[in-house]
Amino acid sequence: MDPTPTKVGTVALVVRYIDDSSPVLITALSDDGEIAVLEEALAAGEGDPLAIIHSLRKQQKEEDEKFGDYVEELLSRPFLKPEIQDHGVQWLKSKIRIEAFHRSEIEATQVIAHYAFELFQQTPDQKEFYLAGPSAEVRVKIYVLHASEENGAVGKQGAA
Repeated sequence: MDPTPTKVGTVALVVRYIDDSSPVLITALSDDGEIAVLEEALAAGEGDPLAIIHSLRKQQKEEDEKFGDYVEELLSRPFLKPEIQDHGVQWLKSKIRIEAFHRSEIEATQVIAHYAFELFQQTPDQKEFYLAGPSAEVRVKIYVLHASEENGAVGKQGAA
């Protein structure tokens, strides 16, 4: 019987060559949605594809904070139905667990990114590869942004 298939996560490294020097790791992404946005922005020739991702993150954070404020305001009402109060408390607990998971995911992404970046520096033509362990597999995609004197960063997709 085959072992249980594991979901293969993706870590996207965004690197930039500045003045034809060595590559510099700008950031690493592990969210599939953000990676898709990056790919679309690069394909469209977006001048600063990371700005789009930062904007989306900011918008998501504002929406989360707005909803969190709503839940907190709701829970502070003196005569709240117990089932609504229970749902609000459960949401807050879930939010705390999700934030802890997100912090762990960011740390893991950084560890993978730094190792993958070292591999990329040794073989810069390799823009996509896999890192695997006994029970996990990660797809690494490298996206190279080239510095442009006229309009900031001009994106060029490095991964196939």
